[in-house]
Amino acid sequence: MGELLPLASDLSEEGRALSEALRSIFSGLGISVRRYAARRHRDPGSVSRFLNGSRIPPWEFVADLINDVAEQMGKAPTPDAMNVLREVHRSALKASSAPMHAVQLLEDQLAEADRDARATALQQEMLMEALQARQRRIADLQVQLSESESSRIREGARLTKELELQRVRFDELEAERDQLLEAIRQLEEELVAVQARHLEAESRCDLLEQRLASMEGDSDADPVEARLAEKEPPKSQILIVESDAANATALRATLEPLDQDLVFASTGGEALRLSSQGGVSLIIVSVELQGEMSGYETVAQIKLVPESRDIPVIFLTDMDGGHSSFRGYAAGGVDYLVRPVDPWVLRAKAAVFVELHWKTAYMREAEGLIRVLEANSRERGSS
Repeated sequence: MGELLPLASDLSEEGRALSEALRSIFSGLGISVRRYAARRHRDPGSVSRFLNGSRIPPWEFVADLINDVAEQMGKAPTPDAMNVLREVHRSALKASSAPMHAVQLLEDQLAEADRDARATALQQEMLMEALQARQRRIADLQVQLSESESSRIREGARLTKELELQRVRFDELEAERDQLLEAIRQLEEELVAVQARHLEAESRCDLLEQRLASMEGDSDADPVEARLAEKEPPKSQILIVESDAANATALRATLEPLDQDLVFASTGGEALRLSSQGGVSLIIVSVELQGEMSGYETVAQIKLVPESRDIPVIFLTDMDGGHSSFRGYAAGGVDYLVRPVDPWVLRAKAAVFVELHWKTAYMREAEGLIRVLEANSRERGSS
């Protein structure tokens, strides 16, 4: 019984397919049926009947045969090959009508169900471990969430208290700032009024001194003072930089009583040109100037020109706020007024700067006359 027996003549198509597949696999061993039976501790007659199809072998025999051939070839059987051969084996069992073949089919099904049961039991155990691990993690997270919530509540209460203290402090500082701004406004108004009264008193003093000198007929009067007393105070220019026609008209009406030359510019570029020509005693600029430059930018450019850097600037604006006034002073303004402006206040402020301009011109002319008189005196002495 060393050689393979011919296939049985009454094989079904499924049985023949299984037998041919087994015989093809067995040929890969290159040994006799008896030798293989001895290797696997099986009856040689049973092995021979398995291979010629007269009896359907159990799946264990088929699996052993495949593994033995694969081991001899030095490679493991592929899952696809095992699945194909399992289907062929099942088909052969189903086509067989022998009771033992039915029992074999049931045993194979039982074995497969047992494998599925063990696999699912292992999977169930793994899932239970994963579930328990996640439940423990949830418990830990719950503890951390509770601690985090408690910390958040405590921190929120602390921040709320600190915010309330900061709000109270802010309100106090804001109230103090508003009080100081109001005090500054009142002081500025008082200063303007006092300056106006001072200028008026100085003018009356000068006029009375001239009248006294005239009445006394003092021949020894200072010739410089005499010549200057004969001169009328020179007119100066007040440059008004305003792009709004209505505002410009209102400013003209306010400043005309000063009897000075009012010069108007509607753009920053025009203001730069006029302020650098000389003779300007005061510049009044609208912060909301339209055109290529705002009021702030126009003044900043004027302060860069040597001929106009010393001209005092008063800002007029429609905006009311400490930041805006700070920006005006930073740009080089000497005053910052919010519309609507009291005409008397603006006129008094402008008069101060016009008077200052006139006195400066007066002093310069006096210095010139003194130099002339000194030169004449030296010439007479040398002759």
